[in-house]
Amino acid sequence: MFQTAADIFVRVILPVLAIVLAGAAVQRIRAIDVRTLVSFNIYLFIPAFLYTRVAASDLSWLQIGGVGLVVLLPMAVLGLPVVLALRARGSRGNAIAAVAVGGLFFNAGNFGIPVAELAFGPAGGSVQALVVMFVNTTIFFFGYLIIALAQGKGARACLGYFRLPMIYAIVAALLVRDTKLSLPAWLDQAIATVAGGMVPVALATLGAQLASRARWPRWRLVVPVMSMKLLLLPAVTAALVWALDRTLWPGLWPWPGAQLVLAAAGPTAVNTLLLTVELEGDADTAADCVFWTTLACAVTVTVVLALILSLGGGPPAG
Repeated sequence: MFQTAADIFVRVILPVLAIVLAGAAVQRIRAIDVRTLVSFNIYLFIPAFLYTRVAASDLSWLQIGGVGLVVLLPMAVLGLPVVLALRARGSRGNAIAAVAVGGLFFNAGNFGIPVAELAFGPAGGSVQALVVMFVNTTIFFFGYLIIALAQGKGARACLGYFRLPMIYAIVAALLVRDTKLSLPAWLDQAIATVAGGMVPVALATLGAQLASRARWPRWRLVVPVMSMKLLLLPAVTAALVWALDRTLWPGLWPWPGAQLVLAAAGPTAVNTLLLTVELEGDADTAADCVFWTTLACAVTVTVVLALILSLGGGPPAG
């Protein structure tokens, strides 16, 4: 088990950390405009990646439905108890929102995609592409609602999610996949070329974002987030995959369930920080959650992936 975990750390986590640290170093030296990098990721690299992976995937519609259920249900299971527990401790609305959002929404894009590809190859990327769609939907709808309602605001601008190209890239990819249509060769090649740059650009962007937010946190709020995000959420996800595989959704394990559990072990989504800043919420706590869960997940993701592999999780051979 220890040898397996050490091999996973070197093969999967270390390359990710190296590029993240490179991005952080460049940010410290040159002070890059992180918002521009984020825009390139959201509007160019990630949509191209999602399109190429979903168009080439062989997941059935039943499996796609299972992916959505496994991504969303653990958030609902954990969300209400966390909010009630924080209220009982006397935490304020903004702090509750930051902890709830930080603990429930994971970084499916610029962390989850590279890890999925390194762990399981293109098959991992195909599943993670769908995870990105479901996670971003929940962040921009329910994440926005949680933060806005904590401040006494309405649910304005939740529909802003539909301005993002990710969902349209996935819809187009599913249409191409299921109707056997094909794009012109030159366009396919252009999309594939952009998609190939997604992993390094996304990880460098993550490093730049972390470097601009590093600070000593308020552990009283951050520790519950780290416990929920890095321990409870993957545990609940694994339990749900096991239960559904044996009842309503046979075929979830060993694939795509293995990738869903691995995705849930990722750190807090950077988009939660962007939403918090936009709504003038508790941005310091949100930044702490992103930074410290990203550092800690180097250990927890390694352990989770080692457990997944030891239990036979992964895509079918061949």
